[in-house]
Amino acid sequence: MDDFPGTPPPPVGVDLLDRQHQRVHALLTQIRGALERDPGDPDAEELFKEVFLANVEHFKAEEDYLESRGFPELIPHRFEHELLLDWFRDTLARRPGPNAQPLAGVAREAAEQIRRHRETVDYAYAQWLEDQERSIQPPPSTSSPS
Repeated sequence: MDDFPGTPPPPVGVDLLDRQHQRVHALLTQIRGALERDPGDPDAEELFKEVFLANVEHFKAEEDYLESRGFPELIPHRFEHELLLDWFRDTLARRPGPNAQPLAGVAREAAEQIRRHRETVDYAYAQWLEDQERSIQPPPSTSSPS
């Protein structure tokens, strides 16, 4: 099954959000393991639903945190979240069904979309947060003690 779900996400520097990113990655890893054991594993379908619910919870926490910090790109970030959640909703509405894509392909696509999201919009806010932290730290002292 190639490298799905990919490497674990790098930290963004916010403990809660980092734990949530790790949880989504762990769920995707569990799906992979279940499908490798049995491509029709019903537990894998349930895990896929958990990935969706974990993302709903995570996106809400992330948006609340970014709003509290005054993140200037929050509206487009929310839009990206909605696009990803809409994809999940549409995908879940077709599962299971006569035309449902095999879960291995769907889970792989979800992992890829989540990876792209992390590497673009999450990376942007992580950089912004890092820049904010640097701008509020006092410069190092240049005077020597007497």
